[in-house]
Amino acid sequence: MNSPLISQLKYSETSQSPHEHFHLTCEMVFVNAGKAEFLIDGRRYLAEKNSIVFISSYERHEIRIIEQPYHRYFAMVQAAELERALPSSPLPGIFKNRPAGFAHCVSLAAFGDEPERLFAALCREADSGAPYAGQMVRSLLEQILILVARACPQNFAAREGSRSGRVREIQQYIEEHFTEELRISELAERFFVNHCYLTHIFKEQVGYSPKQYILLNRLSYAKELLETTGLQVSQIAYQCGFGDTNNFIRSFREWFGMAPNQYRQSQQHR
Repeated sequence: MNSPLISQLKYSETSQSPHEHFHLTCEMVFVNAGKAEFLIDGRRYLAEKNSIVFISSYERHEIRIIEQPYHRYFAMVQAAELERALPSSPLPGIFKNRPAGFAHCVSLAAFGDEPERLFAALCREADSGAPYAGQMVRSLLEQILILVARACPQNFAAREGSRSGRVREIQQYIEEHFTEELRISELAERFFVNHCYLTHIFKEQVGYSPKQYILLNRLSYAKELLETTGLQVSQIAYQCGFGDTNNFIRSFREWFGMAPNQYRQSQQHR
C-alpha cells in the first residue's frame, strides 16, 4: 500500500462472518453484493448492495452476513492524514465525529454504478506505484465522501464559521496532547471560551463531550500498545495518560467489554 491515507484496501468475496472486533484505524466498507447486518456501538444496520459503512477506531462492532454471495470493498483509513490532505473540508470528520442524526450506514444507490467505479479505481491506484498515484487516491477518496455527503448531509458537522473552527482546533489539540493531564477548564481558558459553552459546542459537532473524547483517544492508543508491544498494563496506563492502573482497567472494560489483558489475548489468537 503506497498511500499514507489508506493503510489497507481490499476487495473481498469471502463468505465467513467476522467475529466481534476493533480497529486501530477507521474502517470504510462498501457492499456491492449480498447483505450483512452491522451492529456498531449498539446500533443495528442492514447493509446491502451500494451501502457504505463507516466505523471509527473507538467503536466496537459485529458483522453478520445474512445473504450470499457477500462481496465488499473495505479500506482502513488514516483519518489524521486525510484531515491534513483536506484541511478545510468537513469530509474527513465522518471517520471520527458523530453529530446528531449520524448514520454509520448510508445508501449510495441513487448514484448508480458510480460508487463501485470509484472503489475499483481506488484499489487500482492504491497499489499501482504510478506517477501521482497518491494524488489520485486522495481525489478518489474525496469523490466517494462527496457522494456520501450528498446522500446523507447530516453525517458531516459543518466547518463554516468561527465556532466550528474553534471546535476543530480543540479537537486537534486533544489528539496531540491526550497523554498529558488535560482539564476541561484549562482547555476552555486556552481557547478563550466558557467551560459550559465549550462542552456544548464540542458535543454538538463531535458527538462526544471533551472529557469523553480525551478518554477515547487514550483508550484507542492503549489498544495499539496492547497489540504492538509487550508493555505491562500498568506501563500502558501511564503512557496513555491515566492517573492510575485501576482507572484504566475499569474504563477499558466499560468501553470495550473486556479487560486490557483479555483484549491482548484475543488479538494474539486471531
